[in-house]
Amino acid sequence: MVRYLNPGGHDWGKENSDGYALSQIVFIIIYTIFFFTACTYLWLHRMHPVIKMRKINLALMSVLILHVYLFMIFMVYPLNGEFPCGVEFWIMSLYLPIGIGLFQAQNQQLLIVSREQNQLLHVDHIYKPLAGVRSHGIGTPNYWIFRFKLWWNRTSKQGKYEGFVLVGIVIQVASIATASSATQHLLANAGVAGNGKLISKELLKIAHPSGRAPSIVWQFLWNFFFGPYLIWKIRMIRDIYHWRLQTILAVVAGIPGTPLWLASVYTDSFASVNKYWVQPMWFVPGLITMELTTLIFPIVQIQRHKQAVRETTQALADFDAKHLNLNDTSTIASGSMATRSTGSKGKMYSMESLDECLQSNYDGLQVYASCIELNGENIIFLVKVLKFKQLWLRTFSSSSDFLRARMTMFRAALSIFVSLVHSETANYPINIESPVYSKLESIFGQATALVACVRRGSTVSTPMSQVTPWDEPTEPTELSKVQCHETFHMRAMMSTPPTRSSVDNESREHIMSPDDPANPYDPLAGYMIPVDFDSHIFDAAFKSIKYMVWTETWQRYMNWKKTSGAGE
Repeated sequence: MVRYLNPGGHDWGKENSDGYALSQIVFIIIYTIFFFTACTYLWLHRMHPVIKMRKINLALMSVLILHVYLFMIFMVYPLNGEFPCGVEFWIMSLYLPIGIGLFQAQNQQLLIVSREQNQLLHVDHIYKPLAGVRSHGIGTPNYWIFRFKLWWNRTSKQGKYEGFVLVGIVIQVASIATASSATQHLLANAGVAGNGKLISKELLKIAHPSGRAPSIVWQFLWNFFFGPYLIWKIRMIRDIYHWRLQTILAVVAGIPGTPLWLASVYTDSFASVNKYWVQPMWFVPGLITMELTTLIFPIVQIQRHKQAVRETTQALADFDAKHLNLNDTSTIASGSMATRSTGSKGKMYSMESLDECLQSNYDGLQVYASCIELNGENIIFLVKVLKFKQLWLRTFSSSSDFLRARMTMFRAALSIFVSLVHSETANYPINIESPVYSKLESIFGQATALVACVRRGSTVSTPMSQVTPWDEPTEPTELSKVQCHETFHMRAMMSTPPTRSSVDNESREHIMSPDDPANPYDPLAGYMIPVDFDSHIFDAAFKSIKYMVWTETWQRYMNWKKTSGAGE
């Protein structure tokens, strides 16, 4: 009969085969199966709209590395003395801090997305430059400093933060190598054979201070500095995905681990506990919480999104069936909302109400989409396409030069494509079907390569407008002063929407009008516009994004206004 507990516990002897050891093995195997199932599910859904913004590849990499360390922790008690202390040293010194560093990098994504979405509120024309090549001088690609500067200018804030984390990881590895040499030297002086096992608690204490110092410092900075600072920075974010709650849980869960681990290593009062709850086990609750929050929250959002799509599809089908049976055509056109069977959801607001908002006063919807749903690029795209069509009519009716008017409109369309559609230049490209994107890429791809190259003086956050560098935004407006974290101002924002700049009101889109003088540095000078370019170039993308906004963002926005009293 198997004893549940070995009286000696973890005593650096032979393997433990008691019930407690077996239960640890069974638990970690079952949990690992669940873990990899969840990781696979998220990877298969990595292009889902609610997942794309989360930097899911980095998130999965971080939890995978942490899970290796977690798995090894659960093997320490069953293996007992057969688990080499040197292996435990390197796993804790590399896997844990590297996993924590990557996890910290991906945890910044909410703050970065929120800030960049806030930037969409008051900067009309932001895009990421493409790499340009200079052929002479000291700043040529032959110099590593140029290549670094080029990468720095092109990369996003998240990429720069990951670069800092990478530097920290390199420092960590170098520190660990130095500490390991010092530890081996101490053990050699203490007369320990090089079999990888520490034979006494005193020698364990000799090895730990120098060998564990880099890991301790790294974990201390994350748990008591970077993590709480991140919580403070995101305290005012109120996203619908509970991303802020996920981040807070992951940070708070890791705080007790380091102090308890230090206490278990360096104090005698934990001796009886360490026999069965080995010292690294104090990290387990925090690590499991970090993994579960990283995996479960996105999965729940995917399921909710699918459920909402099913409910919307069913509601539309029920409404259409009822409409055909009753032949009641007045239902659609009679008011700003159409009553449809959506169960507990109540009323579903009509497409006409969205059209009216986009044509007249869309500022409240824009703030809501950018600050709460974190998808403000969809509203900006819809508004810009509508203004593009209006500008098309005005331009061709007021200009006698057909070629010049066509180039003006091509610039207008190109500015939309570069800043909101292109996968490499748009900070947040809209989510459209591949055939639709391919068609737009075939029209604007070559021109994008001409206008979006990195030039001297341009930056990622506020690049010089290569489409029309002579036409820059005017003075900031009331909308530009709205910050996403200032949710306490949003009710007033909804009821008294601010005015927007002339850039929006006049639909100039940073475009040269037919009467402006030619620019000698114009990258599109002499460019042959594709014959397929016309006023309907964005129709397919507009239809796709509009339907998505109507069925999701618009319904939630109108319900939010109703429940919060923002529209009163």
